[in-house]
Amino acid sequence: MTTANAFQLFGSPHLAALASIAAVALLLPMAVRSRAPHAASAVGAALAVALLAQEAAHVAFVLATQGPSVQLLPLHLCTLAVYLSAWMLVTRSPRVYEIVYFWGLGGTTQALATPDLARGFPAPEFLLFFAGHGLVIVGIVYGALVYRLRPSPASILRVALITLALATGILAVNVVLGTNFLYLMQKPAEASLMDWLGPWPWYWLPLIGLALLSFLILYAPYFIADTVRSRRHRHPRGGD
Repeated sequence: MTTANAFQLFGSPHLAALASIAAVALLLPMAVRSRAPHAASAVGAALAVALLAQEAAHVAFVLATQGPSVQLLPLHLCTLAVYLSAWMLVTRSPRVYEIVYFWGLGGTTQALATPDLARGFPAPEFLLFFAGHGLVIVGIVYGALVYRLRPSPASILRVALITLALATGILAVNVVLGTNFLYLMQKPAEASLMDWLGPWPWYWLPLIGLALLSFLILYAPYFIADTVRSRRHRHPRGGD
């Protein structure tokens, strides 16, 4: 790898990838909702196929360049979010959506902001990384704007418990296989928020706290909207 092709955090290719994801995530659902609501299921299915195709391409690339590896096990949160996003886009399941909502907006966005990448554009790793993570974000916004899916207050507790149970199981896998899924055994090689959370294993505790805080922040817009709507219903304009 040459220095010229090294990934640069918030360099032009990184910012262009983030801008492209944001544009597609907003414009595609808005276009379907306003101009082609009859095609909502078909477009959702196409996004699901794109998610799975991207993941298949990623696996094929790793097999071709590195050979079989336990790292291909789908145990990173963002990889799980890919499969769950595809499932949600086909089934419109509210329970699946709430998981994808918190994992995607809480974890996938963090991965997009601080990618664990060594090579930059146009390396296959770069393209596959932003395609996979970006499509998860597109799927979440699509579910909200087109399918009208949303989390509920109980979603916070459900997803928190699911995440803790998953992390416990994956920790056992890491110990047995010597892997680092969910970065439970070691921080990412590239700069990330986890650099501020202390040494291993003590960064687990603030990581749990930050995850819960992010869940609350991500639910806040719905809480505010529900509160405003409830007050309007109790005190309609023009009423006594």
